[in-house]
Amino acid sequence: MARSAPAAALDIADLARAAGVSARTIRYYGELGLLRAAGRGPGGRRSYGADALERLRFIGRLKHLGMTLEEIAELNDAFDRGRTPALLARLVELLDARVAQVDERLGDLQRLQAELRAYRARIQTKRK
Repeated sequence: MARSAPAAALDIADLARAAGVSARTIRYYGELGLLRAAGRGPGGRRSYGADALERLRFIGRLKHLGMTLEEIAELNDAFDRGRTPALLARLVELLDARVAQVDERLGDLQRLQAELRAYRARIQTKRK
């Protein structure tokens, strides 16, 4: 028998709208175990609690910071097991790695910028 949804539950369309993602994204995150429905509403439609919106925002923030869905799943698992210190320690590791990647990319971009400026300067002298 399906569990009934709490009164404050959101259906997938409302959750998608509130989070600024598609219903398809929510279903995909559910398949990956990143997001769980609180229950089923009328007609068997998934319903989500208020924590689902916060979870989606957390996932979005981490994706924006360059985390992979696999890394996010790892953090989710630690959080779900009530291991907040482990989650925070792992999050710091992942953020440090991302900062190092960004630093490397910035160096690459600065070198590219210098090459572009030098090449432009050479072209400018030939135009005269």
